[in-house]
Amino acid sequence: MSPARGSRAPRGCPGRRTYAVPVLLASVGTLACAGQLVGQVPRLELDLSATRIEYDTLAPLDAPSVAALAEWQRPSWFGRVTGGLTTFEGGGWSVQGRGNLAWWLAPLGVLSPLRVEAGGSAGGSHHSFGFDSFVARTDFRLHLYGRSAGAWLGASLARARNSFDTASVGSLIPSLGAWAQTGSVRASLAYMRPRVSGSTHPEAHAALTLSQGRLDLTVFGGLRDSPVVGFDERWAGVSGALWLGDHAAIVLAGGKYGADLLQALPGGEFVSIGLRLTPRRSRPIPVSAAAPIVYTTDQTRSGGLGFRVSGAARVEIAGDWNAWIPEPMRRDASGRWLLPAAVGPGVYRFNLRVDGDRWIVPEEVPSVEDGYGGRVGLLIVSEPE
Repeated sequence: MSPARGSRAPRGCPGRRTYAVPVLLASVGTLACAGQLVGQVPRLELDLSATRIEYDTLAPLDAPSVAALAEWQRPSWFGRVTGGLTTFEGGGWSVQGRGNLAWWLAPLGVLSPLRVEAGGSAGGSHHSFGFDSFVARTDFRLHLYGRSAGAWLGASLARARNSFDTASVGSLIPSLGAWAQTGSVRASLAYMRPRVSGSTHPEAHAALTLSQGRLDLTVFGGLRDSPVVGFDERWAGVSGALWLGDHAAIVLAGGKYGADLLQALPGGEFVSIGLRLTPRRSRPIPVSAAAPIVYTTDQTRSGGLGFRVSGAARVEIAGDWNAWIPEPMRRDASGRWLLPAAVGPGVYRFNLRVDGDRWIVPEEVPSVEDGYGGRVGLLIVSEPE
C-alpha cells in the first residue's frame, strides 16, 4: 500500500516532529506518459497503510495513514483527485490533497497521430505543528501516438510556497518523454530541466509497469544533476499490488525518492505495507483480447451479440454506427447485455456506459487506443456465409 498521497516532511524541521509521509513515486510512469497508464474505467481506491520513512536530513519515523483516490478517464479529458490523513508519534498529524485535470485535442482529426494536451494541477498539505505547503502547475504538451509506442514534447510552469519561506518559488520546466508497450508490459522515460531560483537541475525518470493476472507491479527510478557540488541525487523503488479479488489488494512498496525542489522538501527512503479497497479493480495497463471476434449481421439481429458486465444495473452502448449516442441495452436470462439494434457489416469502435457513469470496454473483445489516452472496443461484423 502506498504512503499517504501528497505529503512529505519539510526540510529542516527538527527530529521526530516531522509530520508527513512521502508520495509513492510509482506514479512516475503515469506522469511521463501524461495519462497513458490508466484505462477508461473510473478508478476509486481507499488505501490503509503503515509506513516507515527515513529522511535524508531527519531521524526515521513510523506512520499509519489513510489515503483516497478518485480518477476519471474520458475520450478527451482526464481527472484525478487524491487526499490523505497521516498520524505520527506523539499525536501529530498531517492532511494532504491534490487535483489534476488534462484535456486532449486532435487538431488534424482523430485518425491523425498528433494530439495536443493542456492541463494543470494544484495541491498542498497542512501539518499539526503549523507547517503548510502549496504547489500549482500548468502543462502544455504535443503528443505523437502509435499503436504500441509514442512520444511527447512540452513545458510546464509551476509555483510553490511553504510557511517557512516568505516568498513563493517559480519554475519553468521544459520536458520530453517516450513510452512503449508490448502485451502486459509498458515502459516510459522522461527528461526535464526544471529551473528553480536561478539554477537548472536536469533530471530523468524511468518506469516499467507490468499487469499480469493478480499482480500489478511498477519499478521506477530517476536521477538529478544539481549545480551544487555533492547534491546530485539518484532514486529507485518498486510497488506491487497482489489482488485478492476485484475489490481488495495487498500492496507492498519500498525504495528511495528524490527531494522536492519547488517546495524545499527532503528526499528519503521508505517501506510500506497496506490494504487497498476499491469497488472495482482498475488495471494500470488495459487488458485487450488476444484476437478479434467476428460477428455476423444475423447475430446482431437475433440477440446473439451481448456482453457480460458484472454488478451493473443499467448498461448503454455507443459507437461509430449510432454517432456515439448511448442506447440502452437489455439483459437476457443468462445475464448478458444485448445489442439494442441490428448493425450492418463493418469494423466499428464502441464503448459501454455502466449505470450512467463509467465507460468500459468488455474484456471479451479486442480494444485499441482511442487517440486521447483511453481505450475503445472493436466490433467486427460481417455478412453470413
